[in-house]
Amino acid sequence: MSALVSRPVMAVEKFVQEHGDVETWSSVDWEVHQNLTEIALAHGPIGSRRQKAGRRAAAVAVFGYAFALYAVTELVSAIRGPRPMRLHFHLARVGRGPGRRADDRLRYSGDLVFRQQVIRVAVLSGDAVDRLAARLARR
Repeated sequence: MSALVSRPVMAVEKFVQEHGDVETWSSVDWEVHQNLTEIALAHGPIGSRRQKAGRRAAAVAVFGYAFALYAVTELVSAIRGPRPMRLHFHLARVGRGPGRRADDRLRYSGDLVFRQQVIRVAVLSGDAVDRLAARLARR
């Protein structure tokens, strides 16, 4: 039976046992319980690999799209001068909306290693685009 119950589910049960009746919980207790429950649902014994693959694919798609927008914005601004405002506005909107949601899904599900890998690739790729844009701006 214990093989069917994941550690995050056990953490939720332990939290409920330690904190007693639900009616006495503070807002902080509710938030901690909600976070533990989200992690337990993401890492449950049934369907967790499929959900994990879906979260990762969505994150890669969103961050890939945001990177493409960033690269185009930087290269166009290096070639033509000032930043194109429509691209910059759209990039900011993607970062605030879908980018933040994808990052939060990875963070709250406990997929922190993959999140760090995505951040590392984004930083390295952004540095490469910045170096290319700097070379183009000097010409």
